[in-house]
This record gives sequence, C-alpha cells and structure tokens, in this order.
Amino acid sequence: MYCETIYSDGPLPLPLGFSIRAFRPGDETTWAKIETQAGEFATVTEALQRFHNEFHGCESDLQQRCFFLQNPEGDAIGTIMAWYGEYEGRRIGRIHWVGIVPNYQGKKLAKPLLTYALAEMSKYHQEVYLTTQKHNVPAIRLYEAYGFYPIETT
Repeated sequence: MYCETIYSDGPLPLPLGFSIRAFRPGDETTWAKIETQAGEFATVTEALQRFHNEFHGCESDLQQRCFFLQNPEGDAIGTIMAWYGEYEGRRIGRIHWVGIVPNYQGKKLAKPLLTYALAEMSKYHQEVYLTTQKHNVPAIRLYEAYGFYPIETT
C-alpha cells in the first residue's frame, strides 16, 4: 500500500497507562517475542535470525525508527517501525513490522501506534509505503483511513 502524503496531525492519544518508547540496545529479543506472538514467526529464534539478517548494522536507525507499545505495567506488547525502503526507484518511508500481541489486539491500540510512527516518519520522509497480507482486512482498513491505497506488486 502507498501513501503520497504522510498523515501529519500527530499521534492519537493512547488509552490511560499505555505508552510508546523507542528501541534500546538489547531490544532484539523483545521485538522477536512480540512478532512471534503476533504470528509472524513460528519461534523466537526464527524471529531473531530475521531481525539480525535485516537490521544488522542499523542500530542507530533502530533507536530512531523502531518503537514499542507498553502496557500500564511497562511490558512491551506491540511494535512498529518507521523504516525506509525502495519504491519505484526512490528511497521513501516504510511502515514495517507492525505487531501487537494477541491479548491486546482489538483494544484500540493500533491507531495510536500507527499515528505515532507516521509522525516520527514525517521527520525523514514525505511519502510512505507498507506491505500487508490481502486477507488482513482490519489492517487494510486502518491503513486506508490514513491515506494509504492498494498497489499491485510482483
């Protein structure tokens, strides 16, 4: 999905007690646990391997572009990246690796998490893309509400 102009109204408020924080050194395992619980990987080991393959050498970028959603107890229960990538030969923003653990899905946390990432991304980019599965209708509707529209890729 692609968006020509990044949503710029700033982050939506989180429910009381929830917060968002930036990636810190050592958060690789936190990220891997969330993405595994969210169904992206079969095991934490598999998730960690993907993380290291994709983000090795990007530690300073991670601290500025990877975020964790925390519950009122301070446990990380969601993640999103305001990353970057290539689209039609241009380097633009990319919403990447969005995940919320199942016990917190459907609790009105995705919109504030997404708007936070878009606000951060607007510091670096003017346009943004993301990838998602065609069967993930709730995610597609969420992204469409923020100006994304489907594109076909090969």
